[in-house]
Amino acid sequence: MLNWLSANIGTILVAAVIFSVIAFVAIKLIRDRIKGKTSCSCGCSNCPMKNKCGHK
Repeated sequence: MLNWLSANIGTILVAAVIFSVIAFVAIKLIRDRIKGKTSCSCGCSNCPMKNKCGHK
């Protein structure tokens, strides 16, 4: 078991960093969605799709 860990420590660390970044982005998107922030940040008043917008 220790041999496997020592042989793959680089891969494990890189995977942990990538997973952490993905988790941070997902949490940020969820929090922004709950707060009502849009992803385009240009406002709904000038948007041509304002009647069909899903983030209101």
